[in-house]
Amino acid sequence: MSNLVTLTIVSEVLLLLSFIIIILSTKNPKRNVLWVILFIIGAAPLLYLAIDHVKNDYMDANIGLGLAFMYTWLYSAVAFIIGIILLGKRKGIIICRKNCDNHIGILN
Repeated sequence: MSNLVTLTIVSEVLLLLSFIIIILSTKNPKRNVLWVILFIIGAAPLLYLAIDHVKNDYMDANIGLGLAFMYTWLYSAVAFIIGIILLGKRKGIIICRKNCDNHIGILN
C-alpha cells in the first residue's frame, strides 16, 4: 500500500509541475483558469481510484487503477510537452513559420 501512495504522490507532483510550467509560460489570467480546470480533470481520476483502492481492499486486480495511472502519466507527458513548447515560444527559442509548412525550428 505504501508503494501505491508513493506512486500516486509522484504521479500527481509530475502532473502539477507540468501545469506549473504551462501557467508560468502564459500571461493571460483567463487562460490560467482553463489550465487549472484541465489540471483538475487530469488529477481527479487517479486520486479517486487510489483512495478507493486504499479504502476497499479488492481481492482481484484493480484494472481501473492501472488505467488511471496510465491516463495520468500520458496526460502529464502531453502537458509537459505543451509547457516546453509554450515556454520556448515565450523565450523566443522556438519559432513557427507559416510559409514553411508549419516548420518548427530553433534560432541560433
